[in-house]
Amino acid sequence: MTDKFYITIIPTILGEGIRLFTHYEKELKLRLNSTKQYNGMIDLMYEKR
Repeated sequence: MTDKFYITIIPTILGEGIRLFTHYEKELKLRLNSTKQYNGMIDLMYEKR
């Protein structure tokens, strides 16, 4: 089981989008721990609650 999630947001239009978490059937409770912005992108670091 994963305890931390590192997600980078790159502002690009992809039409219908891409699903990130296909193997999780129920909701995960996450807490946003940190953010970093650079070159028009945003890094997000989440941990399980």
